[in-house]
Amino acid sequence: MNQSTVIGLLGGAIVLIGMLIMAPVNAGAFFNIPGLIVVLGGTFAATCISRPFRDVSRLLRTLPGLFREDAGSIETDVAQLLQFATRYRHGNLQAAERELANIENPFLHAGLRRVIDRGTLEDLRNSMQWRISGLRSREQGRVQILQTMSVFAPAFGMLGTLFGLVQMLSGIGTSGLDEIGGTMAFAMITTVYGIVASNLFFKPLAIKMERRTVQRLMHLNALMEGVMQVYEKRHPTLIRESLEGFFAHQASPIVAPGALELVRI
Repeated sequence: MNQSTVIGLLGGAIVLIGMLIMAPVNAGAFFNIPGLIVVLGGTFAATCISRPFRDVSRLLRTLPGLFREDAGSIETDVAQLLQFATRYRHGNLQAAERELANIENPFLHAGLRRVIDRGTLEDLRNSMQWRISGLRSREQGRVQILQTMSVFAPAFGMLGTLFGLVQMLSGIGTSGLDEIGGTMAFAMITTVYGIVASNLFFKPLAIKMERRTVQRLMHLNALMEGVMQVYEKRHPTLIRESLEGFFAHQASPIVAPGALELVRI
């Protein structure tokens, strides 16, 4: 599990529970199933109207991945890249093919496959850039969906509040103060649901997904540079030093210091 996500959600839950415990009224007043349905159901419906349902369903399937550490390992990818570079530079294509069969990263596998096929360097670069552009487009679309949901949630919370106020005002002539107060509290809680859903769930997840996308793009760009150097049959040590220099200049390195020392040529 991703520690920062889990800690953040637990911290938010503790704050909310603490507010319920310290509230001077009955904690049951903060639970409103119809209001929750209005906020979540309305947000989902509006999102499906504004975005293709296919994209929304894909986002929902990828959300659990944000609660886990990214499975992609740059250390493993770079190690496999350098092993392949060693075999390929020495002209041992059969050994290079065996190394290629062990590479699970589809981006790296496709790039090194084109190296073996010996297309032009320009074709290799274009192919890998198209893959990177496709990933960027897909991930940015998912981030935009989460940002859209963060806008819709408070709006539907306010909508539930307005419905509750209409109900309260329609019966104000025949209702007592206790009934009016209960109806008012019932109405206002939907606004709370919308604010909590937007600021504790949708917006933070959008920011987290955007940051993870940036890291993945950095990862893929580094691998692309490494693959092109393999194509040019540069020495694996020079490739390793080039990649070390790339990650050393990143503001938030995704490779632990010395991780590329796993492979020594």
